[in-house]
Amino acid sequence: MNTVFKTSFIMSILITLLYVVLFYPLVLINILTFYDLLLVSLSILPGFLILSLIYNLDAQNKEPLWLLAIAFILGAVNLHLDIDILEYLLSFNDDQNNLISAGVEALTVATTEELLKFLVVMIIIYPNKYFDEPFDGIVYSVFVGMGFATAENLTFVLQGSASLAFMRMLTAVPAHFVFAVIMGYYLGKAKSDKKKQLFFIVLSLILPIIIHALYDYFLFIDFIPGIWIGGIATLIIALYIANKSIQEHMNASPFKK
Repeated sequence: MNTVFKTSFIMSILITLLYVVLFYPLVLINILTFYDLLLVSLSILPGFLILSLIYNLDAQNKEPLWLLAIAFILGAVNLHLDIDILEYLLSFNDDQNNLISAGVEALTVATTEELLKFLVVMIIIYPNKYFDEPFDGIVYSVFVGMGFATAENLTFVLQGSASLAFMRMLTAVPAHFVFAVIMGYYLGKAKSDKKKQLFFIVLSLILPIIIHALYDYFLFIDFIPGIWIGGIATLIIALYIANKSIQEHMNASPFKK
C-alpha cells in the first residue's frame, strides 16, 4: 500500500507540474501571476492525487486511459451545466425560514451535482465493455467526480486565496471523492448482480445525494456557531464507508489470482 501511495503521489506531482508549465505562458503575457500559478497548483493537486491513487489501486485489470480521460473531461464539463441549472432552480428558493432555506439549497445542490455525475457514468461508462468488474464502478465514478471537483475547485480558488485552496483541498475534494466512491460501489454491484440491478442503481444515486445534502446542510447553516463540525463528522463517516467499499470491491475482482 505504501508503494501505491508513493507512486500515486509522484504521478500527481508530475501531472500538476505539467499543468503549471502549460499555464506558464499566461504569466508571460500578464494574464496570470506567479501567485495565480500557486493557486492553480493547490486547486488541482488533490484531485490528481486521488485519481492516481485509484488508478494504481486498480491493479487487476486497468481501465484504458482514453476512457478515463473522457470520464474526467465530461465530469469537468458538468460544472458548466450545474451552474446554469442551480442558478435557475435556486431562484425559486425564497423561504424565510433560514433552516428550511438552507435545507432546500443543500438538497438542490446535492441532487443536481450527483445526478449530472450519475448520468455521465450511466450513459457513457456503464454499458461499456471495459466496465467488467465491481471495482470499475468506483474507478470511473471517481474520475467523473474528480473532473467535476477539480474544475469547481479551480473556479473557486482563482476567485479566492491560498487559504481557500488549502481548505477546499482538505474538505471539498475529499467530499466529492467519497460521494463518487459510494456511487461507484453500488454501480459495481449493479453490474455484477443482474437480479438486483435496478435496486443497486437506485441506491447509487440516492445515497450519494443524501450524504452530499447532509454534508452541505451543516456548512450552509453557518449562522449557527460550530455547526460546521457536523459536516466534518459526516465527511469522516463517509470516508470510512468509502474505504470499506474500495476494499470490498478490490477483493471481489474476478481477475484476482
